[in-house]
Amino acid sequence: MKYLIMLLLLPSLAWADGSSLLNETAVVSEFGKISYRAPVNKNSLKKPIVLFHGVYGGASHRTWKKLVPLLDQAGERVFVMDLPGVGESEKQKRPYTISDFDKFVENFLIEVVKERATIVSESILSNGVLSVSASRPDIVRRAIILNPSGIFSLVDPPSEREQSLYNRLYNDDNAAIGFYQNLLNPNSLKYFLRFGFFDDSLIDENLLKDFLALRDNVDQRFLTLSFVGGQLFRSFEESSDGVFIPVLAIFGKEYEGFQDNKVAKASDFKKVRPYFSYVEIEKSGSSVQREKPEAVAKQIIDFSVLD
Repeated sequence: MKYLIMLLLLPSLAWADGSSLLNETAVVSEFGKISYRAPVNKNSLKKPIVLFHGVYGGASHRTWKKLVPLLDQAGERVFVMDLPGVGESEKQKRPYTISDFDKFVENFLIEVVKERATIVSESILSNGVLSVSASRPDIVRRAIILNPSGIFSLVDPPSEREQSLYNRLYNDDNAAIGFYQNLLNPNSLKYFLRFGFFDDSLIDENLLKDFLALRDNVDQRFLTLSFVGGQLFRSFEESSDGVFIPVLAIFGKEYEGFQDNKVAKASDFKKVRPYFSYVEIEKSGSSVQREKPEAVAKQIIDFSVLD
């Protein structure tokens, strides 16, 4: 029994210092080598759950570090990866659009997971997950989206200012590297992360290590520039059009808007898609999976087992 308990604790211990848990690679069509972790519960009869992290400065699979051990311990078959352009996965110098991630989600499910799955995403990637859920219900059985975008934010093409910034940095590597690394310095991270957490005390050294681990991974700048430069956009209405599989949207109830940006609540999304399921988790912000991992894990497990 003692040995079993230690095995269950291993996933969380592995991520305690910002290190990686990814241990496999696969070449995914159109995106090259992708680093991922296959399920530890390989012989489970449960349907797979695939976690697609969001896109922002310092994004990586580490956004799920508190969630994955809980799902593992519940016997779930969990896939987690670094998206193309991120961390240990191939990072091509290319423009990235939300349509690229539609294709990645689809290809990863077909070529790596190889069976119908529950897919989980956060923020911008929810638009890609919903699009694939609409077009390929044969490979997506359920979709769970955390604090999705596309109501007030990331709806429209980039502004003139955003496009100018993107063009300048995309074509000037030295400036882009400086911009990317400055975005991931501790002071900048603390400032931006404050908008994602209800409990600011959680913005500690361990959390910062998750982001600082990517600071010297400067080829990740191309994807980060696409986010900062407004290249990743699509309305929630468009993304969710034609989705008829079950969808659960999870929100941190105290989600705080960045600076003066208007915050979309669960009720705003429900006006567009009233037949989706909606949950608000108390005392959490946009990083709900980090602040309230037990509550999020329970929602995922309960929703994914329903037929």
